[in-house]
Amino acid sequence: MTGLLGDTGPIEYSALGKIRDVFRTAEPLVIHHSLAGRLDPNPELNVTVDAGFGSSACGRFDVRWTENNCYSFHYTEEDGIEFRFDRHPEPNAPPKHFHEPPNATARVPSCIEVETPELVTRAVLKCWRTALSKDDPSKLNARSNPP
Repeated sequence: MTGLLGDTGPIEYSALGKIRDVFRTAEPLVIHHSLAGRLDPNPELNVTVDAGFGSSACGRFDVRWTENNCYSFHYTEEDGIEFRFDRHPEPNAPPKHFHEPPNATARVPSCIEVETPELVTRAVLKCWRTALSKDDPSKLNARSNPP
């Protein structure tokens, strides 16, 4: 994964497997998941959930995690809602930051402070579930140090 300040390290495939397992066991709305093969030049985990904001019937998380503990949990919906929880070097934002909906362009500090793949995944899911229960994407980054 290459960031604005250079290489953030190779993808950590075992972390993607752990993240996939958390999605599968912790989120009952997961309807599909796929993990690119270890030899894929840019492996990524894709997880589709059977819920969305507004009139969207479903959403998708595209997840990357590197050996340098940089990550991206990028969420998109067909109706246009998009956000992203990231950790990587960024010249105009803290290393842990949140790209706000509706189009994931604005960057603000992330509410997620935890570090491990499993806990970050649980935190992202907690933030998503909280906002989804209120059908309000502005609540995505409003929690205090989830999960």
